[in-house]
Amino acid sequence: MIIDKFKPYIFNGDIKKFISPPFDIITWEQEYNLRSRNENIINLTIPDKVTGMKGSKTILDRWLNENIINLYDREIIIILKQSFNFNKEMLTRYGIISLVEINDDIKPHENTFEKQVYDRKNIMKNLNSQLEPIFIVVPDNNFDRLIRRESVLLEEKYKFEEPSGVINYVYFLDDPEKINKIKDSLKNITGVVADGHHRLRAIRELYSETDDNFWKFAMSYITSIYDNGLMIGGVHRLVYGINFEVNINKIKNFFDIRITKNIENGENIYIYSNNKFYEMIPKEYILNEKFDGSGPLPTGVINKVLFEEALSMKEKEMGEKVRYIYNYTDAINAVDQHECDFAILIPSWQKERFLKLILENKILPQKSTYFYPKIPSGIAVYIKPS
Repeated sequence: MIIDKFKPYIFNGDIKKFISPPFDIITWEQEYNLRSRNENIINLTIPDKVTGMKGSKTILDRWLNENIINLYDREIIIILKQSFNFNKEMLTRYGIISLVEINDDIKPHENTFEKQVYDRKNIMKNLNSQLEPIFIVVPDNNFDRLIRRESVLLEEKYKFEEPSGVINYVYFLDDPEKINKIKDSLKNITGVVADGHHRLRAIRELYSETDDNFWKFAMSYITSIYDNGLMIGGVHRLVYGINFEVNINKIKNFFDIRITKNIENGENIYIYSNNKFYEMIPKEYILNEKFDGSGPLPTGVINKVLFEEALSMKEKEMGEKVRYIYNYTDAINAVDQHECDFAILIPSWQKERFLKLILENKILPQKSTYFYPKIPSGIAVYIKPS
């Protein structure tokens, strides 16, 4: 993997006013509150429905003209430390934000939606900017130790806490010798895209269409998959306009279903509907017929068996009736508050299983994994030189 230092644009003020959650996990309430701030990155990452791209371009031009964001005077690599509580334990994860060459050393692991690729491409092309880093993991323990070691003597550039409780510490590394040491450590490493598949495709398409070296590199966040502070959750599904109980007899042709009070840790899928949890286990003949007897991925079972076979849903209908949500509690609440008809709860991933699939060049269905903590938008912006 080839990485490089860069000159980012940095917010000239209290960073907490500028940052936002990544565009793909932000809630309607968060969007509403953040958009009211004239100097928040969300005004670029999620263009206003009324003013559209023209409005975002006007905002970016104003920020540049009024020095609301400034080009940093040195080429750097940004070190990001994130601390958070998980199961009553304080965890800390280290990673870097740098440029990464979008060559074959960068491996996606999920399919993409065409509309989302188009949307991200449209924003980047019109603003000549990369607003949020792609999230890349590397299967290397030494990288984690190296970044921790190099950050020890650095001065903290800024610190901020997210609403989720994650505390972010940001450091700027400009020492050429130390930067080269980090670059060398990744030379023979393959990076796996954890988050940002649509942005990666958009950047690759822009580079193919323009042959512009600005699109040859993607602003990216890199961390070790072995870092204790990296979690891989499942992405839950909210289903609209379909009653689970009404269809349960059809579904029983494909699944063994058991009502349970609690969700057990493991790889099984659960449905939550009408204050009940249903454990869903695919029947043996389905495994043999659809998956050649191999252990299928939960999201593959959902798409191929539950949606296509049991509920006779076509791809267009899936796009209209299925939404994605990352937090287990939010998924439950959406059902209880009658915002959707039922929720499909996807289990978390074991890192070893994930790596095995990627090394086998498996491409998973869209929204199969949720790597967290996420990287806040607005720590740095990468803009094409004029």
